[in-house]
Amino acid sequence: MLRNKSLFLILLLLAFSGACRQSLSETKAVPDSQSNPAATNKDYAVKVKIKTPDEKDVVEVKFDGNDTKLEYGGKVLRGAGDGDKRKYSLEGGSQIAEVKAKDADGFKVRTPDGKLLWKVKIAPDKIKISDNEENQNAYELVKREDGAKIEQNENKLGEVKFYRDRQKIKVKDAADKEVFDGNTDKYSVSYGVLLLDKIPEELRFIIIAELLARNL
Repeated sequence: MLRNKSLFLILLLLAFSGACRQSLSETKAVPDSQSNPAATNKDYAVKVKIKTPDEKDVVEVKFDGNDTKLEYGGKVLRGAGDGDKRKYSLEGGSQIAEVKAKDADGFKVRTPDGKLLWKVKIAPDKIKISDNEENQNAYELVKREDGAKIEQNENKLGEVKFYRDRQKIKVKDAADKEVFDGNTDKYSVSYGVLLLDKIPEELRFIIIAELLARNL
C-alpha cells in the first residue's frame, strides 16, 4: 500500500511539473503585438494627411522623435532611428533607404549600401533637391511668406499655398490647378515635393517626412 501511494505521488508531481512547463511555454509564445500593444499602436506626436481635391488619400505622414511612419496606397513605410541614421523599410519587406538624421544644412537619401539617391540642400531662402552631389539641374522649393514656388532651372513647376486662417495647405501645378491639399497647421514647403514626379513615390514621401521633421 505504501509503495502504491509513493508511486501515485511521484506520478502526480511529474504531471504537475509538465503542466507548469507547458504554461510557461505558451506565455513566451504570445506575440509582441499582444503583449505590448504600443509596439503596433504608437501614438505619434505629429500627423499630416495629404489628399487630392476629390478626397482621395495620397499619404499620411506620422512622426515622433526618431520614428516615422508613412501610409499610402495600402502600404506602410517605417523610418526607425539607428544611431545617427533613420532607416526606412516597407512593413513586411526590406529596407529601401536611409538618411542621416542630424545634418544641419541638408540630408542625403541613400540606398542601404550607401549609394546616393537624392541630395537635399537646405538654405534660408530655398531648398534644393537633386540626384547628384553637385546639385546640377536641381529642383528648387523657393520659400515665400505664404508658401513656396517650385521650379527647376527657373521653370515654374507649381506652388504651395498656406491658408493659415483655415489651417489648410494647397499644392498647385504650373497651370495653377489644385492637385493636392490638406487640413493641417503644419505649414511646410515640403508639400511641393509631391509635384516632383521624376522622384519615385516612396522617396518623395521620405523627403517630405524628413523636411517636416526639421520644421521646414
